[in-house]
Amino acid sequence: MERRRRGALAAYALLTAAALAVRLVDLGDRPFHHDESQDAYFSWIFLTEGDYEYDPLLHGPLRFYLTAAMYLLFGDSDFTARLAPALMGTLLVPLPALLHDQIGRAGALAAAALLAFGPSYLYFSRFAREDIYFAAISLALLAVTFRFLDRPRAHQPALIGALLAAAFATKETTFITGFVGFTFFAGVLIFRRELLLRPVRAVGLEAWGWALAAFLGVYTVLFTTFLTHPQGVQGLWTGLDYWLGQHEVGRGGEAWHFYGVVLLGEEWPALLLGAVGAVAALRRPTLLRVFLIWAFALSLAVYSWAGEKFAWLVLHPLLPLLLLAGLGVQAIWDARRRPYGVAGLVAVAAGFAYAGYASFTVNALNRADPRELLVSTQSSEEVARVADDVVARAERGPTSITVDASDGATFPWAWYFRDLGAGYVELGAGGTAPQADVLVLTEPAHRRLRSSLRGYEARPFPFRVWWVRDPGEMSPAAWWRWFTKREPWSPTGGMSEWLYERR
Repeated sequence: MERRRRGALAAYALLTAAALAVRLVDLGDRPFHHDESQDAYFSWIFLTEGDYEYDPLLHGPLRFYLTAAMYLLFGDSDFTARLAPALMGTLLVPLPALLHDQIGRAGALAAAALLAFGPSYLYFSRFAREDIYFAAISLALLAVTFRFLDRPRAHQPALIGALLAAAFATKETTFITGFVGFTFFAGVLIFRRELLLRPVRAVGLEAWGWALAAFLGVYTVLFTTFLTHPQGVQGLWTGLDYWLGQHEVGRGGEAWHFYGVVLLGEEWPALLLGAVGAVAALRRPTLLRVFLIWAFALSLAVYSWAGEKFAWLVLHPLLPLLLLAGLGVQAIWDARRRPYGVAGLVAVAAGFAYAGYASFTVNALNRADPRELLVSTQSSEEVARVADDVVARAERGPTSITVDASDGATFPWAWYFRDLGAGYVELGAGGTAPQADVLVLTEPAHRRLRSSLRGYEARPFPFRVWWVRDPGEMSPAAWWRWFTKREPWSPTGGMSEWLYERR
C-alpha cells in the first residue's frame, strides 16, 4: 500500500510539473486579448497607484490582487500578466487526487491529465481572465464538500466557507454554480436527507459558526480592497444585479448551442468518456457521481440559455464532464481484461491523442486565429508586432503617442503603452488631426483624417479578428474539413487599424 501511495504521489508530481512547464513556455508571446489587457492594466494600476475598487463589469477583485502580486515579485510584463492564471491552472491538476476514493485512482489521474493538457483548460490557463481562477476554486470546493460528506471533519466547514467567498470574489458565475449545487442538494434533502444531515450534525454547531466567520472574513477583506473601500461589501448584490441586466444584451452573439459546438470540436474525447462515466455512475451511484451528471447537464443548459456566450465560459460545464470522463476511464480500466475493455482502452488512447493534437493546434499553431473554436474576437498577431515597434521607437528617444479610442479600441494599447504616456482620444467621428509622433487609428478615423496627416508613413494592420460561426453552414463535410484542416465552415472577419509614424 505504501509503495502504491508513493507511486501515485510521483505520478501527480510529474504530471503537475509537466502541466506547469507547458503553461509557462512562451506565456507572454501571444497578443493580448481585449479582456486580458484590461486585467493586466488594472492590476498594474492597483500596484502602481494603489487604486482599485470592485466593478462588476470587470468581475471579482481576487485576480487583480494576485496579478499585482506577480508584478510586485517579478516585475510587470506580458509574461507576469499571465503568470497567476498559469499557476491557478497548474493548481487544478493535482486536485482530482482528493477524489480518488470516489472516482478511482486511474480515473482521478486521467481527469488530472485532461486538466493538464486538454485544449480548453490549457488554453485558458495561458489566458489572463478570471475563469481559470474560478475553475480551480470550484474544483477545490467540490473536493472539500464531497470529502466532508464522505468523512466529516471539524475544519472542513470553515474551508468551504472561505472557498465560497473566494469564488464570489472571482466571478459572478458563482450564482450559477450555487444554483446547480442548491437544486441538487435540495433534491437529496427530499429523497435521501440522512446523507446530508449526518455529516452536518457530526461536526457540531461550532464548526458551522467558523464556516460563517470564514466566509464573512474572506468576503469582506477581498471586496473592500483590504478594508479601504467599505462600500465593496455590497458586491454580492451589485454583481448579481449588473449581470442579470446584461442577459438581454447577448454579448458574444453566439447561438444557444455554441457550447455544444465547442465541446464537440475541442473536447469530444471528454464527451465520449464522460458518457461512459455517466453510465458507470448510474450503475453504481454515489452522491458525487450523481452530482457530476447533474452539474454537467444543468450547467450546460444554464450557460446555453444565458445571454452572454464566449468560449471561456465552456470551462464551467466542462469541469464536471472531465471528472465524469475520469470515471469513464476508470470503468474501462477495470474491464481491461475483457474484449470490450481492450476496445475501450484503444478508444481512450485515441481520445487522448486527439486531445493532444487539439491542444497543440490552439495553443501553439493557431493561438490567435479565429478558426479555432476557443478563440473569441481576438487581437491579431500583428497587434503584438505593432506594439513592439512602437515601444522600440520610444526606447530610442522621446516619442509622443496618440491612440484613437473609438469602438473600444483603447485596449489592448493601454496595456502595451502603459509606460509611454500615450493619449487616448475618440477620433472616429470628430476631432482634429493629432500631432503625435505615432498615431494608432481605427478605420473611420483613418478615412476622415488621412488627407491632413502629411509627413507620416502609414500602414494598415488587422486589429481584431473573429469567426462568425453560421450554424446553417455546418455539415458532416464541413466538420470533417475543420477537424482535419481547421478550415472554418463560414467566413472569418475582423476590424483593421492604421499605424502612422512621423518620418
